Amino acid sequence: MPKSASEYAALLEGLNEGVIAFDRHRIVVLANAASIRLLGLAGQAVVGRGADELFAASPELLKILEAGFRGCLYPEPRDLMLQQGDGGMRRLGATTSYLKADSKLGLVLVVQDVSALKQMEWETYQVAKMSALGRLAASVAHEVRNPLGAVDIQLQLLEDDLRAVDEGVRSRMDRRLKIAQMEMKRLDRIVHNFLRFSRTPRLDLKRVCLNNVVQHVFDLVSPEARDRGIRLDLDLCDGLPAVSGDDSQLGQAVLNITVNAFQAMESDGQLCARTWLDSDAGHVCLSISDTGCGIPDEEIDRIFEYYYTTRDEGTGLGLSIAQQIIYQHRGHIEVESETGKGTVFRIHMPIAGQTG
Repeated sequence: MPKSASEYAALLEGLNEGVIAFDRHRIVVLANAASIRLLGLAGQAVVGRGADELFAASPELLKILEAGFRGCLYPEPRDLMLQQGDGGMRRLGATTSYLKADSKLGLVLVVQDVSALKQMEWETYQVAKMSALGRLAASVAHEVRNPLGAVDIQLQLLEDDLRAVDEGVRSRMDRRLKIAQMEMKRLDRIVHNFLRFSRTPRLDLKRVCLNNVVQHVFDLVSPEARDRGIRLDLDLCDGLPAVSGDDSQLGQAVLNITVNAFQAMESDGQLCARTWLDSDAGHVCLSISDTGCGIPDEEIDRIFEYYYTTRDEGTGLGLSIAQQIIYQHRGHIEVESETGKGTVFRIHMPIAGQTG
């Protein structure tokens, strides 16, 4: 039975995908509520306006529309980053088709929010990459450790032999031996770290209050914060549901992020931890924000990599360990940063008894 125009209109308005149609003069003839929301057009008159005027501040979107009007359609989703009114960015997937397929007149743009999907893809890639690096680290560590042990034994034997040598020569050689042994110990620590981070630690899971974990970490770092002139602020949500976790491991993750924030700030900085409940997602959430130097755009995708650091004294392990711990708890971690203004880490963990 054919549907009425009102039924088709209701169907269109009920879609989560945004649908916006243009006539052959590039004027909007139709736009559903989802398109207005996703394209950041709330509060504006949309129907009757031209594409060039409507999306003057969105050059990426205009390129897609321009290609469509020339007959180059995108039947497969094309990634699109769109700035929102609040300054944030939304990642969309955009497809185009003809408004009238038989006559190839007009254009239909369909957009959907793929931010969560892209985040999931990135996290899956990170986990796979870290797993591969961990296996490589374990292999290298085992190969290096045996010859290190053999060299260490030979140095100890050489030290014993030097007791029969002239005192002046022995003194010079002893200094060199001590330097060699110190470097051997340093190499052994590096190998130990390789092995440690290539193995997945066993979690002692129980019901944990994330507020208590954060409070404990802040109590722990408060003396250093005072010495550095950094103000600590806590904004913890009352009645927060428990998560299923290992409080020691979670504390390590929060501590690593906190230490990283300290290192990014000068004196008179501010570090704020906030918890809240995302009922729709079934998540307990924690944000840790600082007023530090921020992370350049070209580096932000690398901060969770093993041994990646921009500081001479850094090890490049703290954030990768924090990410590994959160993933083991079936949670995920996001980072947002602006150079010169600071960084925000957001941790999302499933409520105890729910899946992530």
